[in-house]
Amino acid sequence: MAKRQYTRRTKLATIVTAELTNPAATANATGIPESTIRYWMDDPSFAEFRAKTRDDMVDATALLAHRILGRISATLDQFEPRDLTILFGVMVDKAQLLSGGATSRLESRDISGTLSDADVILALAAAEDYARTGHSGASEAAPGAPEGEGL
Repeated sequence: MAKRQYTRRTKLATIVTAELTNPAATANATGIPESTIRYWMDDPSFAEFRAKTRDDMVDATALLAHRILGRISATLDQFEPRDLTILFGVMVDKAQLLSGGATSRLESRDISGTLSDADVILALAAAEDYARTGHSGASEAAPGAPEGEGL
């Protein structure tokens, strides 16, 4: 079987298409095997071209985003409040993403150093009371109050 030859222009066009979509979709559209497309994408001689393609896409996307933001701003009074809330959330999330800010947050804190010994003793006693009785002591009757009357 003869090895198929592709021109540099074909390779570059295929790489751009794969950058814009993905290698599998590009293979379906062009008939070029996905493994060949991936090989070209991994080829160091095309690395600079791929980087320029990505940079150009970022620039074009930013320009388009500014144009869309202008249209949204000009027509804000036509949006339902619910839609504005969703739009605001998406816009903030994308602004954070583009600026390198956090788009999600996972946090864990160690509060053991911030509690006094008395606070720890009270928390443990409350937990034991809850485990024993099945409810917190806050809803129990006040001292001296008739049975069944809460606070």
